[in-house]
Amino acid sequence: MVKMEFPSRDSGIAVLVNVDNCIGCRACQVACQTWNGRSPPQTSFSPTFTNPPSLRADAWKVVVFHEITREKVLSFEGSTVKISNAVDVVPIPYNCLHCATAPCARACPVGAIKVSPEGAVVIEASECIGCGYCADACPYDVPKSGSDGKYYKCTFCVDRIQNGKAPACVEVCPANVFTFTSMEKAVKLANDMRASGKAVYGLDVDNYVGGRVRWIFALSGDKASTAFAKQFPEKAVVRTESIREALKSISIPGVGVIAAAVFALGVVAWRRERIRRIRDNGKHKKESKNSSDKGA
Repeated sequence: MVKMEFPSRDSGIAVLVNVDNCIGCRACQVACQTWNGRSPPQTSFSPTFTNPPSLRADAWKVVVFHEITREKVLSFEGSTVKISNAVDVVPIPYNCLHCATAPCARACPVGAIKVSPEGAVVIEASECIGCGYCADACPYDVPKSGSDGKYYKCTFCVDRIQNGKAPACVEVCPANVFTFTSMEKAVKLANDMRASGKAVYGLDVDNYVGGRVRWIFALSGDKASTAFAKQFPEKAVVRTESIREALKSISIPGVGVIAAAVFALGVVAWRRERIRRIRDNGKHKKESKNSSDKGA
């Protein structure tokens, strides 16, 4: 189905997200959960509408609500009122952006992350060893560890797009937020939006991700200066890239391959043990605090 070979960033498929159209209904979020058989996450309450608060192993798409302040001019029956610090809520449907040369795939030491001819970046759970390099390498904070220790994220509904269907989230949107099309057409539409005054994210990003992503976002300029700055990092600098390159250099026929495998598995074991100790330490501190509170 998929392999580790990046198609040209100008070929394949893409989704143009017209954020101005988003009404925050979360239909896309529910469709993603349903199609991919993910259990609905426990509802939690926070100061924002975002729920869950971020992507998770069981939540591959989340509508993130950003509160921004900007100047507004309201008109009514010939009169106008200027509001200098009006509050707006900007919902941004968020998932893996499927980078042109995905750092997560380049960082995986066992090749568990594949790329389809269309450009979908997919983690093969059966091959994942849970090392977490993909999460470290991702500048968008996408791959998340599940209860089984493996990492999960949006697959671009590769099972659908390879059968002539749009991604599940795209298909259910009632507000025409998403345009699922070829990369060539998506770029043209995005440039047209940019020419009309909208801000666009995803066409010319850092070379670390290949200079482009396959989920391209457009939003009115006065909103985007704040909302996009909150949602997307300006530049990604991640240490895991050097680790991946070090692994590649020793992956040569014979002993080198074995050494690379042993090294990778050793790092995985160390990482898991470190996470376990941190969790156990946190649990111990919590139990100690509870005991102290009861004694008081």
